[in-house]
Amino acid sequence: MNNVQLSVDKVAVEYHGVTVNFYNQLALSFKEWFDIKPTIRHKGYVYHWNLRHKDAYLYLRYQPWWQKKSRKYTLQIEIHPDHLIKFQRLLDALYNHSQEVYFNRLG
Repeated sequence: MNNVQLSVDKVAVEYHGVTVNFYNQLALSFKEWFDIKPTIRHKGYVYHWNLRHKDAYLYLRYQPWWQKKSRKYTLQIEIHPDHLIKFQRLLDALYNHSQEVYFNRLG
């Protein structure tokens, strides 16, 4: 056990209390910056985005189906630890527009 190495492929972070208004602003920005639309699913989270910036990615989900209708929902991201710096402005904005932030898991 002395030579154990740990490799982290992704981290997941949940932002609780993200308003619908802020999410809508993000969605418009994603459409403009990345020229993409969200995938809408009918279980898990409603809105799914795959954001790519050169070799970096960020997978974003918003509005869990199980949350009651509200003006604020949970937003979750998955990202490789090496790519955090490439999405720093987005991560800062998410932090500033959420009520609570939880480190969800390592992958």
